[in-house]
Amino acid sequence: MREAFEKFRVVFWALTAGVLGLYLFGLFLGIYSPLQLGALSIVCLVLLVMFAIHEVRLRRELRANPPRELDHSDRERRGW
Repeated sequence: MREAFEKFRVVFWALTAGVLGLYLFGLFLGIYSPLQLGALSIVCLVLLVMFAIHEVRLRRELRANPPRELDHSDRERRGW
């Protein structure tokens, strides 16, 4: 169950980044204005805030618990 949730979480944030990217791309090109899209603009704003909070929490977690560096013995065990 934990692996399925982790995969869902990764897919969710990837899709969120994609939707925000397409939305901002259209805004910058002037294809539409935020007022023309109404509800989608609000959804994208909420997703942007959620994405920013996620990134801040991720950076704090990585700063508090940095990933362990691989040394030569790790590579030997894995067969590199």
